[in-house]
Amino acid sequence: MLDGFDFFAMGFVLPHLPADFAAPSEKGYLISAGLLGMAVGAIFVAPLADRYGRRLLILAGLTLNIASMVTTALAPNTAVMLGGRFLTGIGVGIISATMIVVAQEYSSAARRNFAIGIVTVGFPLGSTLAGLTGVSLMSIFGGAWQAMFWVGASVSLLGLVLVAALLPETLTFLLTADKPGAHDKVARIAIKLGLDYTPATAQQPESPTTTALPDPGKPRVLSAELRERTILLWIGYAFLTAAYYFVGTWTPQLIADASGSTQDGAIAGTIISIGSLAGSIVFGLIGLKFLATRIAWMALSLAVVSLVLFTGTMGGPLALVMATALGLAVFVSVSSYTAMAPPMYPALARARGYGLMVGISRIGAIITPILAGYASGSVAPKYIFLAASIPLAISALAALRLWLITRSQFTAELADAAAMHEAARTLDTESRTAVR
Repeated sequence: MLDGFDFFAMGFVLPHLPADFAAPSEKGYLISAGLLGMAVGAIFVAPLADRYGRRLLILAGLTLNIASMVTTALAPNTAVMLGGRFLTGIGVGIISATMIVVAQEYSSAARRNFAIGIVTVGFPLGSTLAGLTGVSLMSIFGGAWQAMFWVGASVSLLGLVLVAALLPETLTFLLTADKPGAHDKVARIAIKLGLDYTPATAQQPESPTTTALPDPGKPRVLSAELRERTILLWIGYAFLTAAYYFVGTWTPQLIADASGSTQDGAIAGTIISIGSLAGSIVFGLIGLKFLATRIAWMALSLAVVSLVLFTGTMGGPLALVMATALGLAVFVSVSSYTAMAPPMYPALARARGYGLMVGISRIGAIITPILAGYASGSVAPKYIFLAASIPLAISALAALRLWLITRSQFTAELADAAAMHEAARTLDTESRTAVR
């Protein structure tokens, strides 16, 4: 949630920046600075979670977010704001890559998609809160954009306190890394979670996807057995995020340009965020029955149709309905890629594999807002929106290929998980019977 608020706050601030503070083309750079920071954080910093632990990296990301939001709020010019947004992006990149790994490692295979859906609901929730807060704060403080970033710094500080107090290291990392004192930490966490733990049985492979653990110092994500899926993840997620961040950040400005009303722009942006919020919940529910790879290409197909219909109206009730459907379908797709990526890698390459996917995907996301900034001065908003359907279609094709090459593996994993769950239920029933 903090990631979503901190990042998308910029999109709602853009229409309220004074003309002498940032030109239209510079506004595109303000968005892309955050995306560039996300790439740096996800590619170069988040993989350290495979070496030093997931919890430490999340705390570091939150601390950086607080400092960067304060810097942005105090920015006297565009250059300083660019630096603040870049640092915010690094923090978001660290947290978004590492938190998903935490959720995945504390989930069973059968409940993994549902758990990821619960966690990822925070990102659109944060962007929705940014939209609602933006409308109210701009009204209360007469367009004082600094208020958005002070709110972001405050809630990030609260998040840092909560994470430091409540979030444990993952059992998968502690057991797989096998650092000194790891088993004592596992025992303490197990007691809190009500789990039975004995060192003799703790280090069994967690799933068929983690039997061969690579050297954490080597880029095993491009090994022969993982290369195709890695490249497909990079391509699919890159084009998906390019469209997602363009729609999420530029919708308020472009709708305001088309309608002449900043309020209409804010409403459209908030509606898309609400659709995204629903998308996480929908993914979590349907993910209990279907593979994430299958959900991805189907949701992306719906997103293309919704975006084209939204472009054809750009106003009125139908546009709002399509905006909701677009936000829902796109974020179902984002959640699908988020859920499918970590299980494709061994435990000690998981943060690296997911972090690289998140980071490399920012290439298109960085370029797209800049191009939109230049295009907004000479191209009609509807044509800019229509162009965003192309990367969504490419991402759908990549997701379809991923589904075809991995469905047998993940179907077998789900079957094994179901069998283990049924065996555990049988054992529990027998134990209760014996007690009686």
